[in-house]
Order: sequence, then structure tokens, then C-alpha cells
Amino acid sequence: MVVPVGAVMAGMKKFDRDEVLGRAMTLFWQRGYAATSIGDLVHAMGINRGSIYATFGNKRSLFLAALERYGREFAAPMFAALEDPDPRRAIERMLEAIISRTSDLRWPRGCLQTNTALECPGVGDAIARTIANGIGWQESAIYEVLRRAQSAGLLDPTEDARGLARFFVAVAQGMNVVNKATGDTTMLNDMVKAAMSVWKRPAQNVAAG
Repeated sequence: MVVPVGAVMAGMKKFDRDEVLGRAMTLFWQRGYAATSIGDLVHAMGINRGSIYATFGNKRSLFLAALERYGREFAAPMFAALEDPDPRRAIERMLEAIISRTSDLRWPRGCLQTNTALECPGVGDAIARTIANGIGWQESAIYEVLRRAQSAGLLDPTEDARGLARFFVAVAQGMNVVNKATGDTTMLNDMVKAAMSVWKRPAQNVAAG
């Protein structure tokens, strides 16, 4: 028996890939990679197992797609902040972008990338590498801002720019962990103020100011 193409299409459940991926991202963000089952994903995404496997592959591939989606939607503003022409303000704006995201009650607490980092190495090599690469990109972006500041005479040239970049990465990651644990925005603001106090201008600029 030949089934008309229209009948086959009518029987297929259509869905928006990005929309269901967003639901998966939120669930992974809430529960973590290991604690989220395929059954949980079926329920949250509103599609069946076959559609999940056909569209995204296995759970690991779906999670990697969710991480990429998270980066586009939530990490991008942080990197955009680092493009501020004022290097010191760029670092401060990056940290403020974290507060802005964590203050949005539409989303789970913490950061999907940071939460996943805390699960390493149990999440598997592919996911662990993705998380490590993300941290590396953040460090490199911050480092470039700090070197720009030193070249412009806005940051003490004797400062170890690489070490300082890693310090700000640690602050950013720590802010995510604190938010996950407490949800206290006041603590995050205090952390930003303390972190920015390490910024040392060249001696002649301090005297001029």
C-alpha cells in the first residue's frame, strides 16, 4: 500500500528546534548533566525520544548543543562588555553582566557552564574540553583587555597581566557559584567592588589624579 506523502507529513509532529533546545538547556541548567535523564528531557522538551535522537543525537550531543545555545544567549553579553573602550570599565561591565543575568528570575541560579565545570570530569571528555575551552576564551579575552590597558598607560605595566586575567576569571566563576548557592545579589556586588580594587594604575597617573 502506498501512503500519500501528505498523509505522512500530517502524521509527523512538527516542532521548533531552537525552542525545544531552549527547554533542554533550562533543564540541564536546573539539574545538571548527570542528574538529567532522557525521560526528564522528553517531558521538558515536549517531544518523544525518537525525535530527540533523530534531531540531536544522544544525550551528550544534546547537551553540547545546549551549551552552545547558552553561550549565544548568556555568555555573549559578557564578552561584548569586554569591548568597552575603557579597559577598566570593560572588566567591571563583564562582572556586572553576570549580576544582570543572575538577577533575572526567569532563569535558574548559577551558570550552566560553571555548574558543569563542577561536575567535571564525570561529564565526559567532550563536555569537559568544551568547558575548559570556554574558560580559556574568557581568560584570553580578559588578558587582551588588560594588555590594552597597560599599553594605554591605564594599568601598572609591572602587573602580571596573565595572572590578573586568571584572577578575574576566578572572580567571575566564583560569582556564579555564590549565586547558585545563595541567590544573594548584594554579595555579588560586594565581590565586584573588591575585585576591581586590585586594579592599579601607573604611579604617575595616580599622582596626577
